[in-house]
Amino acid sequence: MKHLFSVIALLFSCTILMAQDPHFSQYNTSRTYTNPAFTGTDSTLVLASGYRMQWPNIDGGYKTFYFSADQYVPFLGGGFGINFLRDNSGKGTLITTRVDFTYAPHFELFKHRLVIQPAFSAGYFQKRLDWSKLTFGDQIDDRRGFVYNTNEQQRLSTAQNVDFSFGLLVYSKNFYGGFAAHHLTTPDEGLLGVAALPMRLTYHAGANLSLNTKNFILSPNILIMKQQDFQMILPGVSAKYKWAVLGISYRNQDAFIINAGFQNRFLKIGYSYDYTVSNLTNKATGGSNEIQLAWFLHYQKKICKIKTLRMI
Repeated sequence: MKHLFSVIALLFSCTILMAQDPHFSQYNTSRTYTNPAFTGTDSTLVLASGYRMQWPNIDGGYKTFYFSADQYVPFLGGGFGINFLRDNSGKGTLITTRVDFTYAPHFELFKHRLVIQPAFSAGYFQKRLDWSKLTFGDQIDDRRGFVYNTNEQQRLSTAQNVDFSFGLLVYSKNFYGGFAAHHLTTPDEGLLGVAALPMRLTYHAGANLSLNTKNFILSPNILIMKQQDFQMILPGVSAKYKWAVLGISYRNQDAFIINAGFQNRFLKIGYSYDYTVSNLTNKATGGSNEIQLAWFLHYQKKICKIKTLRMI
């Protein structure tokens, strides 16, 4: 029964959910994936990496790996970065790989009290479907299970296309907010026919409040994301005392998220767990586990005069 359930879930995901992009609960670490306008906002070269295992109790759930590198480049007048993402659904049945390059020019206003950064991103993605791992209804015998060969005709096993995105970020010493629009041209990603990749719209805002002490920072934040009929609202709050970070957030009608980690001037490590509260139940899904790391290399005073934006 568990195997049959996984087959049904996989087929459903191939026809409906493949239009949804992977998402990360610790979106402030996978920041340039959230919004390309975060590119170059730090004072140094930033290498970030993340791994998310969604619904481990469901056979063939989702595993997503992410890597990014970005830095402010003086002669370009802004930040330049690269993102890499690989999403594995159904134990290699459907694999999505994408690479994006981003440029984010940097504009300081009001005597360096405010920074505005638009961003432009161009990338390439590939979706690969392994037909040998799919099962169909005409293979089932009432008593013996999956024993027959299918008459289903194999179609495309690979889809690929170029993709473009835009972002905008506004930030000061303590507050930030932004907007991003991914998949501006809604490129075709179809494996069973023409299928446009829906535009993903993201709105986010947050603050780093020191509360008159250098050792403690409180960071309320919110993210709203919409893609086709899917909408996610993710409000939360994180607190940092010296090097220790603890946070909690809630994704609408889906999960409570608890994250904990370590952060100093050179390194950020975070782990989060999504506790499912939807009808899927946490016992059936196993929730979701996510780990994120960020390295801040070659630390130096930022060329621009405003304080570096570093979220917790």
